[in-house]
Amino acid sequence: MRWLRACANIPPRLRGTRIGTESYVSPRAVLQEHARIAIGKRTLVGRHVELVPQGGSITIGSDCSLNNYVVLYGAGGITVGDGCRIATGVVIVAFNHGHDDLALPIRCQPITARGVLVEDEVWIGARSILLDGVTIGSGSVIGAGSVVTRDVPEHAIVAGNPARVLRRRGASQRTTVATP
Repeated sequence: MRWLRACANIPPRLRGTRIGTESYVSPRAVLQEHARIAIGKRTLVGRHVELVPQGGSITIGSDCSLNNYVVLYGAGGITVGDGCRIATGVVIVAFNHGHDDLALPIRCQPITARGVLVEDEVWIGARSILLDGVTIGSGSVIGAGSVVTRDVPEHAIVAGNPARVLRRRGASQRTTVATP
């Protein structure tokens, strides 16, 4: 592993990118050139992660992990708070294609971009998708394979397609035990 210090060993094409001390960015990660990307301290960016602001910005907090094959499209801006865990294959898309004008081909439809906010201490399960305009409340857990289309409250556990709240973290789970 090669540990990076702020702005040390950053190739000229990534000069707009800020990488915090003790962070690791895999040499197999793809960061869009000449883009607004900020990565906090002690954050891990794994292999084949793609950070593509598309004219927006991507900000990752400190003490985070973006595991292999995570993709962030940040046209509307993506902010990930401190202490977040983003599992393998997660996709965050901070824009959306229009489709209402039948006179225009899909490729020519307007794009909307509201952004995505992931607050502190969030765990996003493998292969989940977060769509434009959502806020994920601090301390939440997104179950593997979920599609998040609306805001998630703090400390919620959500799962499904579309994701829905299953329960709140810290809430006692009642279990019934059959007695003979």
